[in-house]
This record gives sequence, C-alpha cells and structure tokens, in this order.
Amino acid sequence: MKKILLITLSAFLALSFSARAQEGLQIDSLFNGSLVPRSRVTESVVSGRELRPYNLDTFRSVRLQASDGEIRKIVSWLEGDSLLAVEKEMDSQDGELVYALMRFVSNNGKNKYVGFQVKESSGGGRYVTVIYMTGKATARDLKVIFKHR
Repeated sequence: MKKILLITLSAFLALSFSARAQEGLQIDSLFNGSLVPRSRVTESVVSGRELRPYNLDTFRSVRLQASDGEIRKIVSWLEGDSLLAVEKEMDSQDGELVYALMRFVSNNGKNKYVGFQVKESSGGGRYVTVIYMTGKATARDLKVIFKHR
C-alpha cells in the first residue's frame, strides 16, 4: 500500500510540475485555459522514460480548432514571448504567423522550447497546435523529430 501511495504521489508531482513548467511565458494562458474552454482543447502531457530517446524531459501540447480572433490572440502571446527567446525560427504565410520554434534560457542547464503551428483543416477551419518542451535536445534535434519542412 505504501509503495502504491508513493508511486501515485510521484506521478502527481511530475504532472503538476510539467503542467506549470511554461509559467512565466505569455503562452501559459493557452495552457491554463484562459482563452478557450477545456472541452475544445486536446491536451497531451508526457514526461519520463518515453522522452529519453529524444533528449527531452517534458512534452506538453494543446491542439484546438481556433477562430481567427483566437489565433490572433495566440500569435500576440507568442510574439511577446519571442522577445525573451534566445533562439527562434518563425514562418509566416500571407502575413500571418503559421510556424514558430523558440528556445528560452533555462536556469537548470536544460533548454525550454515553445513550438507553434497552424494548419488548415479539410472542412475550412484552422487547427492550432502549441507545444512546450524541456530537455537537452537542440533546436536541430527537434526539427528532425518533427520533420519541419
């Protein structure tokens, strides 16, 4: 019983840490549900052994079908965060940001990344994916993992 309690507590602590890891960035507002109801968001959180082959410790993503106004708000948060980035790659299409990968300074010797992508859906809407990652992976490693253009 004690072992089960310790495992459960450890899993909870790991999840709560990864859930707040992007704190301090404007894009945290998207992760904490300030922009859209949780029912419209698909969220994935991964940490631990599954990420080791990728030199990552934390992977957290949100995906949602977004309105033009929601996309503008997300982009404004990303543009604000980009001022703090030590490395960034941003692509626009027709004057609108559609892709970003930004690296931020981390005080524990690991990299912090925010990734962003907008894709058109076959039904005419647009899907936004925002990813937060930490680890020793480089931006080049992440591009290989995600096979960006």
